Amino acid sequence: MRTIGQHLIAAWPRLFGYALKLTREPEAARDLMQQSALQALSARAAPTEERAALAYLFRVVRHAWIDRIRRAAVREPSGQVEACPVPAATDDRLIDAIAVRQAFERLDAPCRRVVACVDVEGLSYRETAEALGIPVGTVMSRLHRARRRMLAQIAGLDETAGEE
Repeated sequence: MRTIGQHLIAAWPRLFGYALKLTREPEAARDLMQQSALQALSARAAPTEERAALAYLFRVVRHAWIDRIRRAAVREPSGQVEACPVPAATDDRLIDAIAVRQAFERLDAPCRRVVACVDVEGLSYRETAEALGIPVGTVMSRLHRARRRMLAQIAGLDETAGEE
């Protein structure tokens, strides 16, 4: 059995990618990872089985991010969001990537977290459920709803078209 530190090292690239999706800034993602690593390594009882440890580490990153958002909301109640700069290049792949990113950012936070775990990080539904602390059925329904909304937004359709 590996220690949580060994699991952390093995999962670092995936965890950093998840942190980057949450923060949308490399420097903030590095800070979040450092905070998460400290929390994971100082935990008294961390899982040692690989699947459980991975879910635990993703959960630690998510909780650290939520704590950071809450602290920032207390410090700065204005709630203003910075606009993303639009690149000058008009390459089709770049435009597609921007459209996907904008659709992703328009999702509500629970759906965005599920998409980040499953579609970006490649976690299974079960691993995502464990990492987020929700049932597998909730993972599947949020993912289906999120993908449908993103496709509708990218296609320029009404976001609520086809909603049940």
